[in-house]
Amino acid sequence: MDKMIVARRIKHYRRTANMSQETLAEAVGVSDTYIRKLENGERFPSLEKLVALADALDTTPNHLLLSSTHLSKREGSSILDLLNDCTPTEFIILYENMSSLKESLRNHIK
Repeated sequence: MDKMIVARRIKHYRRTANMSQETLAEAVGVSDTYIRKLENGERFPSLEKLVALADALDTTPNHLLLSSTHLSKREGSSILDLLNDCTPTEFIILYENMSSLKESLRNHIK
């Protein structure tokens, strides 16, 4: 695991949440110096701190470690709620449209 990738993600999610290093530190129960060192890649969080960071930043540990995109718990839940509330026909239509859109996006980004 590249410490700098995790460091950039922590900083990105903190800024997206409009949190200062001090505010994040308080939410996680660490010093602002610890947060600064995490964001500079000088430290790597323990599993316990990683979970606390993810909770404070409204994301998951997987997003901090593995994902290249951000999807908050709230957004992920909203998407699932939307799909769970569909009729079978609506679900098929949405699925086919999302698949086509995903393919188009990937072809466009290349």
